[in-house]
Amino acid sequence: MPKATIIYLVLVLLIYVYPLPTQPREIMETSLDYSNRASEIANHISNDSIKAYSLLLYTSYHYNKSNYDKAIEYALQALKIFEQKQLFIGIVKTNTLLSQIYQLRNDLPKAEKILTESIQLFPKVNDSKLKSIILHTLANVYGMQEKYTQALELDKQGLDLCTKENLVFFKSQFYDNMANCYMYSGKFDDAKKYFLQSLLIDSSFENKKQMSDTYLNLGNLSMMQKDYTQAKNHFLHSISLSEKSGYKQGKYQALALLSETYTHLSDHNNAMAALKNAYKIKDSIINEQSVSKIAEYEALYQTEKKEQQLKLQSAQLSKKNYLIGGIASAMALLILFGFTFYKKRQAQNKLQLQQEVIKQQEIATKAILEAEETERQRIARDLHDGVGQVMSAAKMNLSAFENELIFKDEQQKLSFEKVINLVDEGCKEVRNVSHQMMPNALLKAGLASAVKEFIDKIDSRVLKVNFYAEGLNERIDNNIEIVLYRVIQECVNNVIKHSGANQLHISLIKDKDGISATIEDNGKGFNANDKENFEGIGLKNIKLRVEFLKGTVDFDSYVGNGTLVAIHVPLV
Repeated sequence: MPKATIIYLVLVLLIYVYPLPTQPREIMETSLDYSNRASEIANHISNDSIKAYSLLLYTSYHYNKSNYDKAIEYALQALKIFEQKQLFIGIVKTNTLLSQIYQLRNDLPKAEKILTESIQLFPKVNDSKLKSIILHTLANVYGMQEKYTQALELDKQGLDLCTKENLVFFKSQFYDNMANCYMYSGKFDDAKKYFLQSLLIDSSFENKKQMSDTYLNLGNLSMMQKDYTQAKNHFLHSISLSEKSGYKQGKYQALALLSETYTHLSDHNNAMAALKNAYKIKDSIINEQSVSKIAEYEALYQTEKKEQQLKLQSAQLSKKNYLIGGIASAMALLILFGFTFYKKRQAQNKLQLQQEVIKQQEIATKAILEAEETERQRIARDLHDGVGQVMSAAKMNLSAFENELIFKDEQQKLSFEKVINLVDEGCKEVRNVSHQMMPNALLKAGLASAVKEFIDKIDSRVLKVNFYAEGLNERIDNNIEIVLYRVIQECVNNVIKHSGANQLHISLIKDKDGISATIEDNGKGFNANDKENFEGIGLKNIKLRVEFLKGTVDFDSYVGNGTLVAIHVPLV
């Protein structure tokens, strides 16, 4: 295999496997090395395609290093070749990088023009993720220019594309952009709705960095509404998540805004403490950037040194060296392919074993849950048809007997009536227990109606519950309805028993991807990082039931600042 072909294949691998412009550092350095070699070979054999792709990797390298003038220079050279060769995927990738550079430089009209031209090439490009990035970037550019109508229209196009191509992860960025558009145009309820949608997706992928940004945005939203207590809670969540993900810039922003929030709450001691912590983080970021810059100059020096050595060595190479290099490369590729095939077969066998274990676990879990639900239904029927009817008959007989008795005095009569009232209370209690074990609303009207009936029985003087449901007009699988009802019932009972909250927000949203549920209270919260807090039967049951439905559940709680339970269950 000719060396030029090998270099070309490596270039294509780097461009297509690792998304531009966010390549890992080690891949970025490899990109630069192969770009140097490819550029030399391209000039030697006059291969414009290799030259264009090497220029594109130069562009990505300098973009990540914030050398924007150099990045633009290489991008325009690459673009010229891609347009001459009509390599549309190369044109669109280069335009994406250029538009993001112009966006960072606040040259928004130029970024808008480039992105609009790229969208016109969509019919000739078969890359859904790249299309999604372009739509999101242009929507951002519109939003930065306060063109909210155009931005929201593009966000909806992006969501349709993500739904069609099953790009669930990318939906979050469109929901986030929509929420920001609504927030800055004063539509706060819509903004909160889409921030929560974004949060649900990011929590299902455990994307703590993006969740930190969303809580930061929710805090900003609460500050705009002058709800400083809620803003404080959101900023504390953002700080907690940014610490877990090592996101220093996000932590700095959240601490700075938290300081401002404490000032509004007249808590000047905490305001000063938050501001001091923010400055510490900022100093740390500046120090890291200085160290990184020194390392960058060192790497640049070493790269130039290696380039000079390569040029000296290449002048001494003969045809024999190229032949030996080609044979060695071919052998290396054969060994690599053989090893890859072996590892793939080994991984397949391991996966089959894991799938069988999971299948057996699912069968056992399903049997346990079905047995438990069957027993609940039997007990509910026995209570309603057996104990309930006996209690009702006892009340009727006592009431009839009351008319035949002659009481000594009024006190004796009152005592008898008290007995009848106790029997009546027992009847009601049996009925309530029976309905909780198998609610009629769940059997007749579905999940949303059953949850509403359940929370309507909660005393609003003790706990005010806000309930929102969307997309549940049609019935879903009975097993999913029952399991989700039990999970929500367990969560609400935990709030009543343990949280000390006086407000509870429950949302149920069904879309093409599945059902998402959030249960959020303003109670005392708990340490979600402490595994001992998850040893109780209640939380174990919640996780077991959601896993049975192949869903995810995320507990986000901070001591003194409430709890958020986010659940997502796919609909197959």
